[in-house]
Amino acid sequence: MKMTARNLKNPALGALLALTLAWPAVAAPDAAAQALLPEAIKAAGKLNVVISLAYPPMEYNDAGSEELKGFDIDIARAVADRLGLTPEFQNVEFPQLIPQVVTGRSDMIISAFSDKVERQAQLDFIDYFNTGNVFYSTADHQGAIKTEKDLCGQTIAVATGTSWVTWAEEVGKANCPADQLYNVIQIPTQAEHIMQIKQGRAQASVIGVEGLADLAINEPGAYYQIGEAGDPNPYGIAFAKENTGLRDAVMAALNGMKADGTYMQIVSQYHLDVGAVDVFVINGAKQ
Repeated sequence: MKMTARNLKNPALGALLALTLAWPAVAAPDAAAQALLPEAIKAAGKLNVVISLAYPPMEYNDAGSEELKGFDIDIARAVADRLGLTPEFQNVEFPQLIPQVVTGRSDMIISAFSDKVERQAQLDFIDYFNTGNVFYSTADHQGAIKTEKDLCGQTIAVATGTSWVTWAEEVGKANCPADQLYNVIQIPTQAEHIMQIKQGRAQASVIGVEGLADLAINEPGAYYQIGEAGDPNPYGIAFAKENTGLRDAVMAALNGMKADGTYMQIVSQYHLDVGAVDVFVINGAKQ
């Protein structure tokens, strides 16, 4: 009989096996990828990764827990394994992601961070996931708010400092009279956006297609999409411009993960086939 956590009668062993089955196998270090590492990072033995919580399924932790979870977290850990490094995560507010890397306090960003042409002036990106923006709200608004035009004059809670802010404002200008534009307010986290909607302080928010898919899995019927997805763009792992050695080492590690199936294993674990890429690209965004 095939052994699964459900088959085991010992709860402790069952829990351990469940964790083992869900977690991607630790890969042996990739000597070719390691050879590309800057000597300072190789000598330090660690990969300093900066993220901005919380945006499930990409990076988050459960209530009352400090354990980091998510697609981005697992990708970063798998990359670090192949480079023979220990990943160390720093959590900052979203607007601090770029300063954290360009000042050398962190080595790379992986945090549902869009590759944008204007950001390429300071950063190099490895594009690893495709996304698009959607407006969404709680199901109780579904009768009154069906399209982007129905949001005219309404308040939309958007993650602070993200490209979603500008996108929401531009959609409002394209759809609404000048005296009824979207009132876009910036609030850090998705949980806070949802609270704003539930308390009547906002009527909608913006999320990536992967985030809305995650909500649909975890709370079926509680949320709905308003209008069509827009602004298709890639999420990128970002590095300071001068840190080409680390960029190339991470690219080599990612290519190894693609070749042996680890990348798609992590994609499938988080039900994120909607955004999986066929090829990793450096600075692929053109807008």
